[in-house]
Amino acid sequence: MYSSRKRPVEELPEEITTIWSCSDESCKGWMRDNFAFSSDPACPICQSQMVKSEKMLVALVNTSPNSSKL
Repeated sequence: MYSSRKRPVEELPEEITTIWSCSDESCKGWMRDNFAFSSDPACPICQSQMVKSEKMLVALVNTSPNSSKL
């Protein structure tokens, strides 16, 4: 009989999350809206303009005191 010490992988809850995606098609940069430092961010990778969209991601809460969004 085989017994493993590894814990079973826990399913993490996912939700539709608002993100900023890079407008440059050759760049794969994106960030969560509630982790952005400005209301109209530039891509941190290529400095192109970013556009709002949505993505299914693991649920996270930004607990930073600098976070202006609730």
